[in-house]
Amino acid sequence: MLMDITFVLAVALAAAFIVVVLALVVIIIYQRWRIGDQNVFIERFIHQNEEQRQKLRKAGIF
Repeated sequence: MLMDITFVLAVALAAAFIVVVLALVVIIIYQRWRIGDQNVFIERFIHQNEEQRQKLRKAGIF
C-alpha cells in the first residue's frame, strides 16, 4: 500500500515537472517569436528614418 502511494506520488511529480518544463519551452519560443517580429518593425522604422535623413540632407535642411 505504501509503495503504491509512493509510486503514484513519484509519477505525479514527474508529470508535473514535465508539464512545467514544456510550458517554459513554449513560453521561450513564443517570446523569441515576438521579439523577432518586433525586430522587423524596428528595422523598417530605422530604414525609413535613414531615408528621411537622406532626403533632408539632399534638400539642405539637415
